[in-house]
Amino acid sequence: MKLTEEIKEEVKEKTEEELKKAKEESSKEESKIKKEKKDKYKEQIGKLEAELKDQHNEYLKVFAEMENTKRRLKEEAIKDRKYASQKVIGELINPIDMLCKIVSSPAPTPEIANYLIGFQMITNQLMDILKAEGLTEIEALHKEFDPNLMQAMSTESIEDVEDNMVTKVMQTGYMYKDRILRPAMVVVNKKNNEEKQEEK
Repeated sequence: MKLTEEIKEEVKEKTEEELKKAKEESSKEESKIKKEKKDKYKEQIGKLEAELKDQHNEYLKVFAEMENTKRRLKEEAIKDRKYASQKVIGELINPIDMLCKIVSSPAPTPEIANYLIGFQMITNQLMDILKAEGLTEIEALHKEFDPNLMQAMSTESIEDVEDNMVTKVMQTGYMYKDRILRPAMVVVNKKNNEEKQEEK
């Protein structure tokens, strides 16, 4: 009887130990599985965050490109509006120049002089319209030669005039707003080397 109870007690203890071991193993297995799952989720989160960062960077690039394109198109539209009349004014310059020369030449008869007065009025009106659109004459005569605005057609040497000064304007130059429409064709004073050395 005692033996049976001892055996029972022993079996009970062994069973409890085995159960405890099984529980511990099961708990370890569960924590291992949990850890693996957690690591897997962390890895997935890391990948998703990296993807999100890449997509955000791509979005920023595309947004910046769109903003630049919008700004460039806006600037081009403003420039197009600003210089819309340039081609027409450029084509009108030569005929109006010829008209100015004709009306400023002396008339051989009084009848032609009357016609020239009328043409002078028309020429003045045309020039006023062009000036209102942004046309300005390049003032070159008795100014220092500026290669950005003028084109030297020839040189001459005049003692009383300073070196590099414009002595004659062969063709009037024009600006359209802030652009050169046609450079002034000029004659520039160039003193010879001996005169320069004497001055020094």
